[in-house]
Amino acid sequence: MSKKEGRRKCIIKGVGYIVYLFVIVFILLEVGLRIYNPFHLRLKGDKIVLPVNQQITITNKINPRLDPVIVNTRNSLGLRGPELPAGEAGKRGAVAAGAGEGRVVASGSEAGRPVADKPDAGAALLKIITIGGSTTECHFLNDDRTWPYLLGKKISDSFCCSWLNNAGLDGHSTYGHIVLLNGHIKRLHPSVVVFLTGINDVENPAPTFHDKMNTRGAVPDWRHYIFENSEVLNLALNLVRGWRAQKFNNTTAVLDLPDSLHRRPLTEDVMRRRLSLQAPYLAAYRTRLEQLADTCTAWGILPVFITQPNLYGIGRDPVTGADLELYPTDVQDTAMNGRLIWQMLEQYNAVVREMCARKGLPVIDLAHRMPKNSLYFYDMSHFTNAGAEEVASIVDSALLPVLETKFPAYRRK
Repeated sequence: MSKKEGRRKCIIKGVGYIVYLFVIVFILLEVGLRIYNPFHLRLKGDKIVLPVNQQITITNKINPRLDPVIVNTRNSLGLRGPELPAGEAGKRGAVAAGAGEGRVVASGSEAGRPVADKPDAGAALLKIITIGGSTTECHFLNDDRTWPYLLGKKISDSFCCSWLNNAGLDGHSTYGHIVLLNGHIKRLHPSVVVFLTGINDVENPAPTFHDKMNTRGAVPDWRHYIFENSEVLNLALNLVRGWRAQKFNNTTAVLDLPDSLHRRPLTEDVMRRRLSLQAPYLAAYRTRLEQLADTCTAWGILPVFITQPNLYGIGRDPVTGADLELYPTDVQDTAMNGRLIWQMLEQYNAVVREMCARKGLPVIDLAHRMPKNSLYFYDMSHFTNAGAEEVASIVDSALLPVLETKFPAYRRK
């Protein structure tokens, strides 16, 4: 045997040994993750796996305007909020005006209310679910300080038999909302789904492999099957997704406040060029919003959309004195300022307003009604405790007349 042939056999043997080790390690990891998976992943293939009956305690040593100890709890449905009373999961979430006479039994906080406050016979709960990304989940706010929780308390003061839960998931865009709505939420037959969308959809490209997997048949079935059934590959895919989610500064990893010293002027030409790049993203965003709205309508659910507020954009911050228009903001490694990021976000908010006007759906313009004040934000997008209270008040005042019109039987006398 020549030296050349011997070297080739040695290389083949070495490669074979590496492949053998890889297969063994892969199998051991697969078995181990099936026995115990500590990562609590929310996505498996094209399905969202909600973290049920889970409580996370966060020690906050970063931001003094947030609670020092934060408890984030998920119920048996994987949502933040009270448990759904037994037997309510499959019921339609509301009765129309003029339903037949009768009574409905109160549960939870409804116990002890006058019977005259109850809607007519056959009524289930007035079920309301909020869907969004981290600005809906409010990961760094205690269970009883999130704006969906506070909104639920306000609604229960005006409407009997109401139940509101928070289905927000950190980092989710409308791609994820579609999967969540179809895989979990619509089967609960809620009366209303409230969507807060926008920040995670800015410059979100056409569907990636992950997004295509959300629709069966968009990719070959064998790939769909492998990613859905392999714990190792699913873990790798989720790690990639998590890395991508942080590229737009849409997570709670950075807790910063503006200051009065930093300014970044941009020319009109730079602004115009960046804004002109949004057209394809906006068109895709409109399509996804319409899919959310149409799915809700088809299932007898009232969709309500909220525009995305932001700290930056106009004026000066009353707390720090920072120029919110010229304050530097780096997005996807691109130098921007508050004015540009606000104008970009407003393009996406305009799509929400236009879609709702065209379809005759309720829209709550939180983007314009939320004060630009760092008292209410602990970074560009996320709410402080005070901010969550402000959001709940704004949304409640806008949602109240909608609920009165659509579900008058639940209005307290």
